Amino acid sequence: MIWPFRPRISTPLDAADARRLAAIEARPPADLTQALATLDWCVVDIETGGLDAARDPLLAIGAVRVHGGRISLEAALEIGVAPPQTTDAANILIHGLSDSVQRAGAAPRSALLDWLEFAGSAPRIAFHAGFDQTVLQRESRAQLGYAHTAPWFDAAVIAPLLFPDAAPQCRHLDDWLDHFGIAVYARHGALADAYATAELWLVLLDALRREEITTPRQLQKLLRARRWLMAN
Repeated sequence: MIWPFRPRISTPLDAADARRLAAIEARPPADLTQALATLDWCVVDIETGGLDAARDPLLAIGAVRVHGGRISLEAALEIGVAPPQTTDAANILIHGLSDSVQRAGAAPRSALLDWLEFAGSAPRIAFHAGFDQTVLQRESRAQLGYAHTAPWFDAAVIAPLLFPDAAPQCRHLDDWLDHFGIAVYARHGALADAYATAELWLVLLDALRREEITTPRQLQKLLRARRWLMAN
């Protein structure tokens, strides 16, 4: 038996897309024993046609890279994804992507390859990462037959762990940005929210250093211990 199985996709990849995917799969995994401060991170945010991660269409991906304690402004991704059909008016009011903008998005397969090439093997950071991870993994399996292997870290979980006194008043990303006095140029678009999350991640990296948590592996152990305590 061979594991893992590659998920089936409805339409085979053409030769160019197959080469792109093969290059993505050939990349070595991130070294999770490397220092947090020197590791290359990918901070991501998405826009979807609703709040159901299992069903609602992916509409946009925004991502930035963090390396060496700074946000790499020259390395950013912002891409619209054309859905099978445009979302209704109520959802447009939430995500702000009009019918014409949605129709102008890239084909899902192309957009996902762009995302995976940009992110590489870097650990992913998101605010409420479970949602972003579920949608991106769902779409990558459906469109490319590709299963993600890169680790994900949730800033919405790590922030209250490091700053428990602020946690009761800070439930949303905007709350944490206000708490730390982080001013961002815009909000509520995929790239803008990824940039805002990256600003928060820099604060959290500094706090992790003060707590002598120096590698992603140590951080994973801390998060597992927290989940165990909450479950018992």
